[in-house]
Amino acid sequence: MPAPGEQHLNSGGKTITNPFEEVMPRISEYTAQEIATLQSRLEKQLGPEYISSRAGPGGQKVYYLAAEKCIQLANEVFGFNGWSSQIMDVQVDFVDENPQTMKVSLGLSVIVRVTLRDGTFHEDVGYGHMENAKGKAAAFEKAKKEGTTDGLKRALRNFGNVLGNCIYDKEYLGKVTKVKALPSKWDVSKLHRHSDFTPVKKEPEVPKPVEEKSKNPTGAIGASLNFDEADFSVADPDAHPDEVVLPPQSASASSRHFNSAPNMNPAKPQNQLQNRPTPVKQPQPMAAPTARPLNPTPPNPQTPN
Repeated sequence: MPAPGEQHLNSGGKTITNPFEEVMPRISEYTAQEIATLQSRLEKQLGPEYISSRAGPGGQKVYYLAAEKCIQLANEVFGFNGWSSQIMDVQVDFVDENPQTMKVSLGLSVIVRVTLRDGTFHEDVGYGHMENAKGKAAAFEKAKKEGTTDGLKRALRNFGNVLGNCIYDKEYLGKVTKVKALPSKWDVSKLHRHSDFTPVKKEPEVPKPVEEKSKNPTGAIGASLNFDEADFSVADPDAHPDEVVLPPQSASASSRHFNSAPNMNPAKPQNQLQNRPTPVKQPQPMAAPTARPLNPTPPNPQTPN
């Protein structure tokens, strides 16, 4: 495929090859399945909605394929990056200037090449002319644009019916023009709008979850209030997450533990028994005195016999 900008070369659009660069042969990038798919697309004939008409000489209708529809079809068939066009040559046939009115008339031909991504190309000639233009610039502008568009459409039609070649079939043209083309549906959502005019889509409101009432009528906290020391202690960076540290036991607790535990170990020597710390006796609370009745009942007098 030609490099971008080669159609604007000063040498009339002709590509100048560098003799010091090695020309690499083009390798087909289409697989057999892709070629079959393209072939089936190109063989189809166009519907009536693609064909335009205008008044021709002698009051007859002239049918043609508009340039914008031709480019749209090429993008649909080959892909937007699957084909390219190149102006190969521009030749001015005549330029006439009226000395009295200073009007300019000219005609020129343009050779356009259309190349696919695998190197397959077709080229054809297009023609543009301008009669009685006010100046040379306006005449050349109109003639070159017309010739380039005509050459592009004629080059694309060489690939198949779907790109405009079917219009040259008079039998098909006589039948398809009798089919009524329905107007295209207008969809505002397909328009490319500026960000200032793009409607903001409102996100659906998500219903908030309903909080369940507590089953405890008094409002008391149902969670346990028994906290571990691990809940309030500072994490030790050197500790293992699976390790548990027991709190230090007091001397009295350890003595009670040893006294209450059964004597499972054999008797120890006397010196070890002497070194054992003497347990500290805790003071026992005093018993409260027995309460006496406030109004004691006097004993019944004994009657002598």
